[in-house]
Amino acid sequence: MAKVTVNDKTIEVPNGTSLMDAIFHSGYDVPLFCAEKHLSPVGACRMCLVKTGAPRKGPDGSLVLDEKGQPKIFWAPKLAASCVTAVTEGMAIDTLSDEVQHAQSGMVELTLFNHPLDCPTCDKGGACELQDRSYEYGLVEKFYQPDEMELPVYTRYEMTRRHVDKHHTLSEFVTLDRERCIHCKRCIRYFDEVPGDNVLDFIERGVHTFINTEEVEGGKTGLPSNFSGNIVDICPVGALLDRTARFRGRNWEYDSTETTSVDDAAGAGIIVDTRSGFLERIRGAERREVNETWISDAARFGHNWVNENRVTRPLIRKDGKLVEATWEDAHAAIKSGLAGVPQVQIGIYLPGNASLEEGLAAFELSQTLGTPHRDFQNRTETLATAFPAASFDDLLDAQFALVLGDPSEETPTIHLRLSEFSRNLKPAAKLNHGTPYADLNIKENMDRDTSKLALFSPYPAQLAKWAGASGAHAPGAEAALISALSGQGQAPAGVSAEAIDWVKKRLSESQKIVIILGAGVLNNPEAAQKAKALAEKTGAKVLCMTPAANARGLEALGLYPAKGGAAWTQAGPRAAYYGYVPTEEQLKAASFRILHLTHRSALADKYADVILPNQTAYEKRGQTVNLEGRVLGLEPAGINNGEADGAVAALAVLAEAIGVKPAVRLVRQAAKTLA
Repeated sequence: MAKVTVNDKTIEVPNGTSLMDAIFHSGYDVPLFCAEKHLSPVGACRMCLVKTGAPRKGPDGSLVLDEKGQPKIFWAPKLAASCVTAVTEGMAIDTLSDEVQHAQSGMVELTLFNHPLDCPTCDKGGACELQDRSYEYGLVEKFYQPDEMELPVYTRYEMTRRHVDKHHTLSEFVTLDRERCIHCKRCIRYFDEVPGDNVLDFIERGVHTFINTEEVEGGKTGLPSNFSGNIVDICPVGALLDRTARFRGRNWEYDSTETTSVDDAAGAGIIVDTRSGFLERIRGAERREVNETWISDAARFGHNWVNENRVTRPLIRKDGKLVEATWEDAHAAIKSGLAGVPQVQIGIYLPGNASLEEGLAAFELSQTLGTPHRDFQNRTETLATAFPAASFDDLLDAQFALVLGDPSEETPTIHLRLSEFSRNLKPAAKLNHGTPYADLNIKENMDRDTSKLALFSPYPAQLAKWAGASGAHAPGAEAALISALSGQGQAPAGVSAEAIDWVKKRLSESQKIVIILGAGVLNNPEAAQKAKALAEKTGAKVLCMTPAANARGLEALGLYPAKGGAAWTQAGPRAAYYGYVPTEEQLKAASFRILHLTHRSALADKYADVILPNQTAYEKRGQTVNLEGRVLGLEPAGINNGEADGAVAALAVLAEAIGVKPAVRLVRQAAKTLA
């Protein structure tokens, strides 16, 4: 530990702590633009300049004391960037002197010199760090004499302002306003350090500097990354913008709801922004233990379908056509349609992103009916709960990770955690203000440790570039691959014997191992059984990249077919409730079909006898379980959905129409049962 004094306050912080974090730890503030708590510090913006000093020592090495008996401080002749300077024992830090305030004010002035006055039309207005810093640390009148200038000051410079491209399309989802860019380098560092895609860089020098991408097919620029949207969140100004949400509203007009993404099984934290009942944008939320603050482009931009063509009222079939009705009419239609259908011949099928509360309602109703026909969409043939679950912290602490699948496509958050894992980084120690803003252990362009990772998948995978051994085998060859890794067979085509031998050696010499299984293994019972045996043999923990977001939760509730029951891929029951649109063969096989949907489809219009309006995942309240086994909350955003309701309410209507008492009627009742 090092003892330092910030202004008038003495504190102790771990050795190697940056001045910036020491200042925050003491309760004082320091302005910043380029620092970002999940990226390496670079000292690019110079906003965080502070005065530093150290105790003066005499010729004999003893401290020189002032008249008050305190160590006399020798102040450095120049200010230091607090984000890239580490504390030393006895250091004094000054953030309040005129010299420091003058420097900070000057940096704001220099930054604003080439910045356009776009605030009234900029999407970042109201959430802009440059606006905040300008108000907090902008021009200080005491540094200038009244006869030198008239306030307010627009500029003291006579040079020509920078005029560059204002609407440069970086990709389908991100646009760049080069005039607004303040060259903080956050976006460049993000791509280099987090997903490891290296697609952005500075071009030219000085005032002519601008950000650009590498050329891709056809000479067009683009962002070939599954995580490009995160640069919109970390941009301190309005230079990088979400094209799907541009000019959709001002920041103070949005109603923001923090919830959990169910686009995959990782359970990333997201913020859903709505305006006037419409979903306008999605941002990453801080969830350090799962996704830090990063989310995939699929989770960020895959929401445009939510607002359009919703099923807002129940639909029942009359004279061969679906017509709008009330929930009471739907109840009557279900009661009539199920008359004469044995309860054991009624199937209940939920989507894979259903909440725990919905899963409980479905399981309890199936038990009451005595039907074996129950399941959830995208359930894998081998249950994820059959494996000992690893956590993301287990992954970061592991000595070796074996990946059988492609995280970039199946569960993108694992791609990001493997990127962090391959950089040999441990979670940052938290100070009282949270994760360090300037963690000096993180370095730009950190080398990847390829000895820690092996990856095999049915097709070329992005992460193979960081793996010490990799290969692309034929689909269905997972069992042969795992047999070879266990020393019981030959490597399948596409995987070299050298790669197999290398992995076997690493498995034998590593104490902490995490195995990551994709859907190709989980849907191959033989491969899954061999993977389980390999995990037991090596003492490894397992992360299952299930296609269903809440697979672990729904499996734990028992929501899978009982003996003789039809799985979600099979036809079987005479009548069925589906929380999604099943295949045409399944719809044809049933005599009465209840579909609980957010949107209509051609198959639903052709076969459904009753369509009930459903909530999207952004509108649900409840809980979900991610691939670690971590229980995460779902909070409803204020989205216009008419009379839509979740599966708990819909299954209660179904139960009453059948003539049985529903076990749960309300989400809060189900949550209380689960507690």
